[in-house]
Amino acid sequence: MNKQKYNQDNPMLVNSVVCTIDILGFSEMIVNSCNNGYGDELLKEISYLINKNKQCIIPNKYSQGKIKIYTDNMIVGYPIKGDGQEELYEILENVSEYQFNLSIEGLFVRGGISVGDFYINEDIVFGPALLDAHITESKLACYPRIILDNKTVDRLQKYIKHYECYPQRNKILIDNDGQWFLNYLTTIFKYYTECENEYEFEKLQIELLLKHKMKIEEMLSIHKTNTNVWDKYVWTANYHNYFCDLNFPNEKQLKISRKSLLSWPREISNNDF
Repeated sequence: MNKQKYNQDNPMLVNSVVCTIDILGFSEMIVNSCNNGYGDELLKEISYLINKNKQCIIPNKYSQGKIKIYTDNMIVGYPIKGDGQEELYEILENVSEYQFNLSIEGLFVRGGISVGDFYINEDIVFGPALLDAHITESKLACYPRIILDNKTVDRLQKYIKHYECYPQRNKILIDNDGQWFLNYLTTIFKYYTECENEYEFEKLQIELLLKHKMKIEEMLSIHKTNTNVWDKYVWTANYHNYFCDLNFPNEKQLKISRKSLLSWPREISNNDF
C-alpha cells in the first residue's frame, strides 16, 4: 500500500506536513460588502487572487501536495517521504510566497503548520495534524504570521543541526513570545532570474517592499479606531521595519514611520465640539 500520497478511492491517514491559513478580517469584509451592495465584486476579486496565487503552493501537476479552500480558509497537505526534510522545505518556501503575494494585494493572513497523520480529498480533510495546525493558527498565531507548532520546530531544529547550511534557516524568525514564524518577506529574493542584472534585481525588491509598506499603512489608517485589529497591523509594520533594517539599512524610505505605530493622547480642541 502506497502511503506516500492521498488515495482518493481508499482514504488512509498519511504522515504529512500540514498548514492552515486564514485571511485576517475576512468575515468583516464579507458582511460590509454584502450590506453595501458590492458582495459580488468582492467575491470575484477574492476568488481571482486566491486562485492566481494558490499556484505558489501546488506549483505543478506532479506535486503530491493537495489544497482545499473554503471561504477565508485554506488547508494544505504535503505527504512525507523519508525524513520529511524536503517536504518541510517545500511547504515553508511555497506558503511564504503565497503569504507575500496576498499581502501586497492588501490581504494579510495568519496560519499554523504541524506534522502528523492527515488525509485530504475532494470531499474531506481529516486527521490530528489538521487539528494541531488549526489550533496553532487560531490560538497562537494572533497576528498576521504563520507559525510552526512544537513538533515542526523540533524537526526543523534537527535539520538545521544536521545540515551546516540548511537553506530554510533564513525563512524563519523567532518572535518575542518564542513562536517560530515564516519570514515571508524573503520571497523578494526569489525573483533574481526575472531581472537582467543586479541593479534591476534590487530595484524590483525595493518596489515590492514599498507595495508592502503601502498596504500596511492603509490597514493602519482603516483600523485606527479598532484597537484590537490595529494592533495586528502594528505587529506587521514592526516586522516589515525589522526586515528592511536587516536587509536594506540605507533605504530609509522603505520604513513605516514610528509615529504611525504609536497612539498618543491629545488635549481637547475646538474641533471636538
